[in-house]
Amino acid sequence: MRSKTILSIACVLLLSGGMALGEDEAAPAEPTVTAAQPAASIMDSKSYLLSPEPLFADTEILWPGFLTGMKASYKFQEKFVDPVGNPIYFESPFIDTNLELIYLWHDFPRGSQLGGGEANVLAVQARVALTDRLAFIATKSGYSWLKTGITPDADGWNDWAWGLKYLILADEANEFALTGGLRWEMRGGDDDIIMGGDGGSNELNPFISVAKGWDRFHMLGALNYRVPMDTSELNQVLQWDLHADYEIAPDALPGFFPLLEIHGLHYLSNGDALPLSVGGLDYSNFGSDDVAGDFVAWGDVGFRWELTPNASLGAGYGFPITDPDDDIFNQRVTIRLTLSY
Repeated sequence: MRSKTILSIACVLLLSGGMALGEDEAAPAEPTVTAAQPAASIMDSKSYLLSPEPLFADTEILWPGFLTGMKASYKFQEKFVDPVGNPIYFESPFIDTNLELIYLWHDFPRGSQLGGGEANVLAVQARVALTDRLAFIATKSGYSWLKTGITPDADGWNDWAWGLKYLILADEANEFALTGGLRWEMRGGDDDIIMGGDGGSNELNPFISVAKGWDRFHMLGALNYRVPMDTSELNQVLQWDLHADYEIAPDALPGFFPLLEIHGLHYLSNGDALPLSVGGLDYSNFGSDDVAGDFVAWGDVGFRWELTPNASLGAGYGFPITDPDDDIFNQRVTIRLTLSY
């Protein structure tokens, strides 16, 4: 009896071992991710010149997305860099919080109706994420020094512009974002620099912007319709912008993104504020009386250098694509320092 019991136990153990061995051979165990071996992150391809450590944790403040913006729900936007050229109207589709310091030098062509000259602009932009999809934006402000061949040298305060933008669609897997917004440009600057006053630039500006990424290559685009409150006084304008960048050498030049941009501007109507056949581009709305149907295009070549997750330096050199003498774009230098939350 005792020997039968021992034999039964032995059979059970052999059968159990055989079943376990059969299961192991039929379905080999897949490697598991442990705390010591984290899964690959969507941020693996992003590098920074000074430090990859953010100053602020992505913890919830008051409600989801406040100040942190899209980072509360998405991470792919952290792979992108912001545009450089056309800083007032080329708005990225991403919802975030930042403060941006801008210097702009703009050279007027001597053969244009303005007779040469230049404009120097110092400005500040601010964006505040209200939720993970909604942000307040203030994109026009600052001070300008204006010199042309047909006006006295002058300096003064620029007009102001602010509004809201809303994230319509975000696709993490395909690195795609689509945003719509509405901006109000208020007459409040000095008319000596062709802003404010009788030649003011009260405008309502609906816009859309889009982003698409492919690993280290990224594209941004924007479309703006500038509608003056008095369409008989000022010009209606349609603007578009395209941006492409690529992080060329994350090991040798961490955080360095060379970029190329193209900007186009269509004057849709005449105004009656100034007797000119050139318009104000993105600087102002001159209300010129002989520009309807004109098209102006220019490009920017430059870079964005991601210093840390909270600081970025951008610079670009702008050059004309259409005949510079037909409007007021001869060349431009833009420098932007972005400090983000």
